[in-house]
Amino acid sequence: MGDAEMSTRIKVQLVKPGELLPVLGDFSKEGDEVIFEPLVPFTKGLRYEVLLDDTLFSEILIPIGNSKSPELLSIYPSQDTLPENLLKMYFEFSEPMVEGSSLQHLILIRNDRDTMRGTFLDLQPELWNSDGTVLTLWLDPGRIKRDLIPNKELGSPLKQGERYTLQVNKSWQSKNGVLLAKNYSKTFVTINRDEESPDPLTWKVVAPPSNEKQSLEIQFPQPLDYSLVKECVTILNSNGDVVAGEMAVSAEERILRFMPDEPWTKGTFALRIEGRLEDLAGNNLNRPFDRDTNKKNEGTTQEIFTKEFEILP
Repeated sequence: MGDAEMSTRIKVQLVKPGELLPVLGDFSKEGDEVIFEPLVPFTKGLRYEVLLDDTLFSEILIPIGNSKSPELLSIYPSQDTLPENLLKMYFEFSEPMVEGSSLQHLILIRNDRDTMRGTFLDLQPELWNSDGTVLTLWLDPGRIKRDLIPNKELGSPLKQGERYTLQVNKSWQSKNGVLLAKNYSKTFVTINRDEESPDPLTWKVVAPPSNEKQSLEIQFPQPLDYSLVKECVTILNSNGDVVAGEMAVSAEERILRFMPDEPWTKGTFALRIEGRLEDLAGNNLNRPFDRDTNKKNEGTTQEIFTKEFEILP
């Protein structure tokens, strides 16, 4: 049997609930053995079928081995009271997860009875960090912005005064082919829309004394975007140089802590804040997310904001 004949007569397919998916790959022959090399490696824990002339010839279950079950470490925003116009959610896992079918493992239920459909955007490719451990899911912006047709026809994805439960099914697999250790859920209620941009002038900086290697604490009057706040805020010394250290978010995204690599020195420092920083509703430092797009003159965009503070003896 030649290579062309093998590819015609032999088929490999992935068995999933309710469907069979063809597996692409190359055939070769070594002696009496037929070798199949898939374009995408087989996934641990999944079942495959081998067909010969469209008749089931063999079944293959890829063993999982002794890999540890992945965990869903956190869902952000972490608080249980969220604005009606919430824009994004983040899912942080203990190890890289299978990408491309995340919404199949999520269910959003309103008031313990109504299963919500189309709440999250099905973006492909999905928005994962470089490690494959943090997924960003967007609620449909077209339904959040009130001057757009999806909002007028379908309304906002979330409704003020409602109670929601987001369920994460343990059917989600890591890239090692191991299922989540258990089911997860997050329950929250929605309050009125947030239509105000964050204002760095309202932030409070709690500074440690000089000659100490202690964390600097930045307190916000409202929760900020979990991912962006770590990216958009840096510390500058009196020379304008970036102070090396590590950022951490806490207190339901209302506090940003900065631990320097070296002890603090006496002097004037500054927060360097990028204008793209957002709150939970996608309002950045320059303008609200849900603004009137017909208005042309909205003022200039400020890329960088600064807020000075002192390190005292």
